[in-house]
Amino acid sequence: MHSAVAASIGARVLSEIDETSLDEILTSLRTGFATTTLTTANDGNDHPDDVSALLSTTTRLKAFPIPGLDGLVARHFRATQSAQLAVTGRYRELLYVLVATLIAPPHEKAVTVIDFDGRFDPARILATAVVEASTDNPQQYPRSADLDHVHILRPPRGGLAHIASCVASAQEYMLYGSHCSRSREWWGTVVIGGGLNPAGTASAAVSAHVAVTADWKGWLRVDRADVSTFWGKSVDEALADRDQRQAAVDDAGWVATSPWGSLRFGRRTPPG
Repeated sequence: MHSAVAASIGARVLSEIDETSLDEILTSLRTGFATTTLTTANDGNDHPDDVSALLSTTTRLKAFPIPGLDGLVARHFRATQSAQLAVTGRYRELLYVLVATLIAPPHEKAVTVIDFDGRFDPARILATAVVEASTDNPQQYPRSADLDHVHILRPPRGGLAHIASCVASAQEYMLYGSHCSRSREWWGTVVIGGGLNPAGTASAAVSAHVAVTADWKGWLRVDRADVSTFWGKSVDEALADRDQRQAAVDDAGWVATSPWGSLRFGRRTPPG
């Protein structure tokens, strides 16, 4: 009789237990930790634009050297509890500016790029003006020696387990391997392509070690900034103004937009 009652109670308890995956457990723990940390740091007062305070409370948020980008990442984090910068659209333009600025003075970091698309061109980095250049030299570019600290991997495409293995291998190499960037701080890993979706299908354990994803889906979209059109001009006038229009397009730069705000960043011009 007692065994029958115990079996009945046990069956009822088991029926009330939800099946949870390891990724869901990790995500729950990480979200709870981040929420607790932010609540303690804010002391009950929410200041969405106080980026420096937010960065000091958790190591999950990277410091981005592009003006305005830290604020977007912080506001996105407050809304979603995801610290990852996920770029879409003309994302390579933002990546070139980001990497160039990170490796050049005064930051002088080391960066890992896992390029599943195989289209990230390191030569473009040297032709990209860094952000926050000094007023004495407004067109500052990375030095050739700085490029040695961009570690680019081009593995074949694969599933989530393959991506996780690539990310883990890159991290192990940067932390314990023998390379020329041992004297520099390793900023983090950028993953291009591969389908590492930041919206929830990616493993939390993998996403925790990736600072930036760039693919067809992301919360920050990069496009050309608007320029004036040729409407109201004849064909001859449009052809005559073609060089001026191209210069206007180059001068306009790029715009990155998201539900949490937008920013503009400069044009890419070759060093003189």
